[in-house]
Amino acid sequence: MNKMTIFLLIIIMALSFSLGMTIQSKAQDKSYASIVPFVTNNRVGFFDQSYGRFYVYDSNIANCVFVGQIDSLGQPISVVSSNPANNFYQ
Repeated sequence: MNKMTIFLLIIIMALSFSLGMTIQSKAQDKSYASIVPFVTNNRVGFFDQSYGRFYVYDSNIANCVFVGQIDSLGQPISVVSSNPANNFYQ
C-alpha cells in the first residue's frame, strides 16, 4: 500500500469515530442515557435510573398509566400517580 492509501484509511477511520461520538452525545444531551425500557403484561415501561422512577404506558403507548418511585432496594414502590380509568391491573 502506498502512503496516500494509508492516509485516506486513517482519515476515514477518524471521521467514522467522530460521527459515532456525535450520535452518542446527542442521546446523552436529551437525558436518555439513564433510561431503561422494559415490557411486562403487554405494557411498555421505562425506568429512569437517575431519579428511580418507573413510567408504565398502556398497550397502545398512548397514555402513561402508572408512575412509581423506588426509594431503596427491598422497599415497596411508592405510587406517584396512576390512572385507574385505563384499567392498569388487567
